[in-house]
Amino acid sequence: MTALAAPPLASPTTAPAAVSKGLVPGVIIGLAVAYLTMPFAQATGGRDPWAVTKAGVVVLVALVAAKPWERLRVGTLALAVAVAVAAIAVCLVTPPGWFDATRASAYGLAAGAFVAVASYARSVQRAYLIGGIVAVAGAVQFCWSFVAWWGGRDQSVPMVGTFYWHNQFAAFLLAPALVALALLVRNRAPWRLVGWVVAPLAAAGIVYSSSRGGLGILIGGWLLIGILACRVRPNRGALVKWLAASVLAAGVTLAISGPPFFASSASPLAATQARANAGDTADANSAYRVRMWHEAVIVFSHHPVAGVGYGALESSAVNLTPATWPRSPLAHDDYLQALAEGGLLLGVPFIGACAAIGIGLLRSLRSRARRRVLDARTGLIVGAFALMAHAVIDFDWTYPALFTLAAVVSAAAIAPALRRPGAGTPRAVGMDIDRSRFTRLPIRVALVGVLAIAVAAGGIAGHRGSLQLGFGTKTVSPVAATATVAATG
Repeated sequence: MTALAAPPLASPTTAPAAVSKGLVPGVIIGLAVAYLTMPFAQATGGRDPWAVTKAGVVVLVALVAAKPWERLRVGTLALAVAVAVAAIAVCLVTPPGWFDATRASAYGLAAGAFVAVASYARSVQRAYLIGGIVAVAGAVQFCWSFVAWWGGRDQSVPMVGTFYWHNQFAAFLLAPALVALALLVRNRAPWRLVGWVVAPLAAAGIVYSSSRGGLGILIGGWLLIGILACRVRPNRGALVKWLAASVLAAGVTLAISGPPFFASSASPLAATQARANAGDTADANSAYRVRMWHEAVIVFSHHPVAGVGYGALESSAVNLTPATWPRSPLAHDDYLQALAEGGLLLGVPFIGACAAIGIGLLRSLRSRARRRVLDARTGLIVGAFALMAHAVIDFDWTYPALFTLAAVVSAAAIAPALRRPGAGTPRAVGMDIDRSRFTRLPIRVALVGVLAIAVAAGGIAGHRGSLQLGFGTKTVSPVAATATVAATG
């Protein structure tokens, strides 16, 4: 008789090793997202000296931890690489050269952060982690702003946060507000607590920023989540929670402009009214923006291949547009800004990537509405739409931290759609090993390598920080310069 060998005993270290293998990348990605949405944002929206360089190191570490060459499609990686490389190439082929290289590095940072988060946030649990961090970042940004605003003792002054400009402060709070609203409506512990704390604070911050565009987009996103709450199954009082959150947000907004914080109460719209009384009305603001968009289109039409370079929009427009038109190096539309400064060289991959993300967001939202699902990823989808919509009417992504936030939120929103078919399954891994020597795995590794080089190059080139607001002028303070030439509204 032949004795049957006993089956080998499972190693007691196998399960802990597997858990550790999955936990370490999660910790690294979580810390990276926390850094990019909090300390990086505190550095004047990412414009402080060396801020971009330090953020580049964080993104590089996150890329290694996320292993996107194993999980993402070749097309996704190729598009991210195209954006990062094209942004650097603009510095090489336009007259300004490395002037304001912080702008070039911001594209690489956003592309790298997008790839890292998209590779990681494939499951709903991971989407909750990313969404929770983004929401907390909103509360932190509000607290930084509120302390300074409260100390000014004047409710008619807008909140500006660490961006030192009201519109971008409001834009930053859009995603945290909408993600937090989704978290509280979904009512999943412990994330619901984050939602109840952050949603009213972020909403109040947007109101007190005096940003009319930000407030309009917040209301639209808030109502959209309310509509989805009516349809979610199982409902579990989702609509009641949405209504309660709306009442709480209104109450907090009214409360913080009166006692005990201030000696007397004032309207939450006092800053908006003060700007209108000073001539900064909605009509005047809209007219200014339309003129700036027209100016950017004209500059692009005269320099369609590689644009005029970073920071050269204003000086180029002087010779191409009537003298009575307003002047600014900022197009007040981030998509037109890319076309004017980088021409088709930057505009095609960048706008193509934005269009692909927008389509992915729309498909994901339709799918979740059809399945009647409302969770953290739903909030991320609505938040990503809000950030991309606000970028149409302002210069949000000239702030590297705000650009990176948009990339993080968008990546977490559509991560499942970007996953390589079968990635992570034993069968797919075996098949990939068999055929990768001559096909796609080396291509994916090479693409991630090029992306890492572009991020590193941008971090080195953009170490000086700041936003240089004139072609051939000395570097100026981002706060003073923006206040001088940027449009209000």
